[in-house]
Amino acid sequence: MELITFISGIIREAFAKKIILSIFIFFSLILLFIVFAATNDSVAGMLAFLEASEGNADYRSAVIYFETAVVSKIPMFMLIAFYLIIVSSFIPSMLQKGHIDLLLSKPISRTKIIIGHLIAGTSFAFLSTLFLFGIIWIIISSKTGIWHVPFLYSVIWFTFIFLVLYSFVILIGLITKNTVLNILINLILFFPLSWIFYLLTMVTRKGEQFFSFGAVTEFIIKFFYYIFPKPWDLADICESIIKQESIASYQPIITSFLFIGIMLSLSIWYFNKKDY
Repeated sequence: MELITFISGIIREAFAKKIILSIFIFFSLILLFIVFAATNDSVAGMLAFLEASEGNADYRSAVIYFETAVVSKIPMFMLIAFYLIIVSSFIPSMLQKGHIDLLLSKPISRTKIIIGHLIAGTSFAFLSTLFLFGIIWIIISSKTGIWHVPFLYSVIWFTFIFLVLYSFVILIGLITKNTVLNILINLILFFPLSWIFYLLTMVTRKGEQFFSFGAVTEFIIKFFYYIFPKPWDLADICESIIKQESIASYQPIITSFLFIGIMLSLSIWYFNKKDY
């Protein structure tokens, strides 16, 4: 009960800071773009492109290609970065003098406070993404006549990508107590750091097709690749799901769950030992 009350308090704080209004405005702009972009002409253009490149494309394939483009890496980065900027103030605001004193005086453990923030932030990302992608799916499907349900699975994958990064946002927020630093550190981790190691790892997988690294360099690349979050790999999996292709590797999913567990454990440990 204390956890539910705490989560509802975070949601009320989001309304008070006009965060929901900001999301509504941002999403409205995206939806306006989709309304004008999702036309039969644009799908026909993609169909022509697919026929030229693959030779056996059909109208349904063109629609799926268009939907995949909607949730590709650049839109993913823009949306998740927007979410991270929005939620980066939650922990520093909680730690402000007076606010943290009042919070710690309530009958709720520090562990539940951290878990509550994780649940509240992830729920916010899930519901926001469900609202946005649900409307986008309806717009595209009604305009094209192709109701491709796997597109909606992207809601789950985008929420998971956010959850991975948000677990680090909470830890950095606890350590720095500064919203601006929290935003900068996490956006730099998101891009370019995780992106660079994603690309470098792709190159090493290709063997010597382009160029090869030394053994030490390759070890360093793989080391940082495995300890950093993998939003770009998860985005690849999301695209594969939409295209109804097989998943090449489950390693990014497994290591992402491990990353969440480690970041959450560190956050709980740090918050419990800190004297406010």
